[in-house]
Amino acid sequence: MTPATAAADDSSPVQLGTRFTPSVDGTITAIRFYKGPGNTGTHLGALWNSDGDQMGSDIVFTNETASGWQTAQLPTPMPVVAGRTYMVSYLAPNGHYSVSGAFFNQAWTAGPLTAPAGDNGRYRYGSDIGYLTNSWNSTNYFVDVVFRYATP
Repeated sequence: MTPATAAADDSSPVQLGTRFTPSVDGTITAIRFYKGPGNTGTHLGALWNSDGDQMGSDIVFTNETASGWQTAQLPTPMPVVAGRTYMVSYLAPNGHYSVSGAFFNQAWTAGPLTAPAGDNGRYRYGSDIGYLTNSWNSTNYFVDVVFRYATP
């Protein structure tokens, strides 16, 4: 899947995220985001629980390519519980993030993960890392996780 707009015409530092709910218990092993032209600088990723608390510490994306999906492995896999909602985010310090408006007008399910419809696609302007509460137009900012679970 690729974004409708690979690089938004916005150069402000912004943290972007996606809420998701697993249907089975498992672990998050990495954070991913889609990178388009101009999305430069040091990118930081974070994982959040439903109470708004950060799980673990920020991770730095290294060995990035010029564009496409970028992945940062978590130093320790983070357990997640079926039925609870979590959020994954990353900081785009120079903006130019990827975007598809109205993407979350309907829930998106991939395997055992579902990104809920409505006010999903979260953002927070500024260069500090914090829980994201703003949403606009059910927008997908192309932030994702690598999820591992035991198959029955």
